[in-house]
Amino acid sequence: MNKCVHSENLVACRRRPTNLPLFLYLQPCERHLDFPTLTLSILIGTVGGFLGGLFGIGGGVVIIPLLTMAQGSNPHLYQAASLVAALLVSAGSIPRHIRAQAIRWEFALRTIPFSIATVGVGIAIGIYLPSTQWLEWIFTAFLIYVAISEIVRRLREKPANSNSPVLAERLGWGPASIIGSVMGTLSGLLGIGGGVIAVPLMRAVNRFDIRATIATSAFLVLPTVIVAVILKFSTLSSVKTPAGDPITLSAALWLAAALAPGAFVGANIGASLVHKLPMRKLSFAFGLLCAILAIRMSGLVTFK
Repeated sequence: MNKCVHSENLVACRRRPTNLPLFLYLQPCERHLDFPTLTLSILIGTVGGFLGGLFGIGGGVVIIPLLTMAQGSNPHLYQAASLVAALLVSAGSIPRHIRAQAIRWEFALRTIPFSIATVGVGIAIGIYLPSTQWLEWIFTAFLIYVAISEIVRRLREKPANSNSPVLAERLGWGPASIIGSVMGTLSGLLGIGGGVIAVPLMRAVNRFDIRATIATSAFLVLPTVIVAVILKFSTLSSVKTPAGDPITLSAALWLAAALAPGAFVGANIGASLVHKLPMRKLSFAFGLLCAILAIRMSGLVTFK
């Protein structure tokens, strides 16, 4: 007979944090899928994957706020799951960029050691913050920064057919160390792939065109997020939900499994459009999306 029919096990199975969906918390023997929540998680993964592939980001900058809106506050759980999704986003988009020969390999290979080396720093900072709410505040501030930088850059950007001179790309170790270190630290701290950090920085520092920026960022995300996933999952036992409950490995894996398929498919579709759609308008739209998500995460506006 199934062990979960015993009353003591039923009590244990049902004693779950109120902010976790049923299908993420119950033991396998007692797990009755909450299909609306599962479907919503798959859709969130797809949206995050599509925008991740389209803009060269890991997708966590979209997935984490959407999960917070849909399921309540649980930043450490969402970070762990979204990092797995970011891995699939990167893997799904890289082949498209390789075929388009858009990746700046020399710069990427110089940047990766710095991003990998600093991921653990960001995760350690996140563990020792006094409250998980700090993570949401930091993430909100970062969303505001991204929104402003993207919108201002698009407003100032001259048309591609203008007579303005083309500036030489910067591929040296200096830009690589700056971008890699900032990307790795914030990736570990915020639970995102790091592409949303690398994209605006590369645009400003490296002078890459938007397509080369997106393609190179997508490649940089992969090794960074592999390290981030390993470190984040190994430290889950050290953190708790906002309600003070432990975050189980199974909960993070179930949420990651729900996000992953849509993230991979969405990234493949998004990356295929990078070299076809008018990126100026799409980047402007991305800035607006970040602004909306920042407003929602800040608690100033509640969407019902």
